[in-house]
Amino acid sequence: MRFVHDTKSKGTIPLVRTKLRSAIILVNEHDEVALIRREKENLLYYVFPGGGVEFGHTAEETAVREAFEELGVHVELEGVAAHVAFNGELNPYYWARMTGGEFGTGTGEEFQAEQTNGSYTPMWVKRSALSHLPVRPPSLADLLSNEAERFFNKTLAED
Repeated sequence: MRFVHDTKSKGTIPLVRTKLRSAIILVNEHDEVALIRREKENLLYYVFPGGGVEFGHTAEETAVREAFEELGVHVELEGVAAHVAFNGELNPYYWARMTGGEFGTGTGEEFQAEQTNGSYTPMWVKRSALSHLPVRPPSLADLLSNEAERFFNKTLAED
């Protein structure tokens, strides 16, 4: 858990996260999508780079921050591809364009030595392979693998 300094109570308080999550869809020139390969408790799955929106931050700020923390890249958001209904929230997934950094050099808390919540491996995956892998959310993976062109403001459900 992260902490923030609260000047009103003269101490530190836990940083509150909402249930809302945001993530990016980053596609390279080889039509590959950036994903995080997760191995956790004998379970293998892939997720889009992203994370929980912290109190006082926007979904957009979270997506940009998580791209850097998880992938090591700076991105510019280029619109909402989809909102995915999960955990009682409509979670935005943004199209992103890489503007700097080096893919695979993320240094977020997921990559710290003391982290014991499984492994996180950033990787590029062919768009055509998405529907054949355990990608979360599967509705977005299926849409991406079937749509050749960018789409915007789709609403998908995982609940």
